[in-house]
Amino acid sequence: MRAIVLTSTMQRHVFVANAMAARLDVVGVWQEEKAFQPLKYAQTPEDEAIIARHFAARDASEEAFFAEHRHVQAPTRLLPPGGCNDSRRIEEMRQASPDVVLVFGTGLLAQSLIDEFPGRMLNIHLGLSPYYRGAGTNFWPLVNGEPEYCGATIHFLDAGVDTGPIIAHVRPDIRNGDGPHDIGNKTIAAAADALIDAALALDAGQVRGVEQVSGGRVYKRADFSAAAVNRLYANFAHGMIDDYLDHKTVRDRALALVSMEMQAR
Repeated sequence: MRAIVLTSTMQRHVFVANAMAARLDVVGVWQEEKAFQPLKYAQTPEDEAIIARHFAARDASEEAFFAEHRHVQAPTRLLPPGGCNDSRRIEEMRQASPDVVLVFGTGLLAQSLIDEFPGRMLNIHLGLSPYYRGAGTNFWPLVNGEPEYCGATIHFLDAGVDTGPIIAHVRPDIRNGDGPHDIGNKTIAAAADALIDAALALDAGQVRGVEQVSGGRVYKRADFSAAAVNRLYANFAHGMIDDYLDHKTVRDRALALVSMEMQAR
């Protein structure tokens, strides 16, 4: 099946684009530059140092985890933040005649773009919808001491904030000794496989999507702070992961998750 990928420019995004290209006929990748500048949320030099260390560790972890993925192995266009919504880019996408549009890590997409590919846009939301939606949705579960809510949601893309019908949830295989970036990278790898499976299932007419219920927590970029980063690392230092793994079966029961197998029955 013919696919196009709308994504961003970090190593995680290159990895996902290449995972798509390895199993699908990816005829184009549109990469938006990231607009998020976390250091602007620092209020003191100490805050700035805390935030800078956190993101430097994330980048180093992604560099190690996705080391083989430095360049996208498909025709690529580099765009400024929000560039996928440009009418000229939308026309380029339309002319590519994709069977499916796969999205990961762009800014909010305009209704005009969504309307161009009705029922054919599938998104990776890094977070378990509807429990955590918005920004940083694998960061905030760890700040809140809830690693069981780390994961990703594959869903049909609509104009809401991670609100489209759910195709599948995936979760990382959390182990003793994992840090926040290990959990994040494991989630991305699992989500890439699930997105490909969802695209193939859609092409075969085997997926419908499950409407999301309301509720959950919605975080904005402005909620991010050095204090939240400190809470995250304090939770790890105080045994959050060990405690979760010791009570994993009970804690996981609280989650109502969607799978493609459920929809096929």
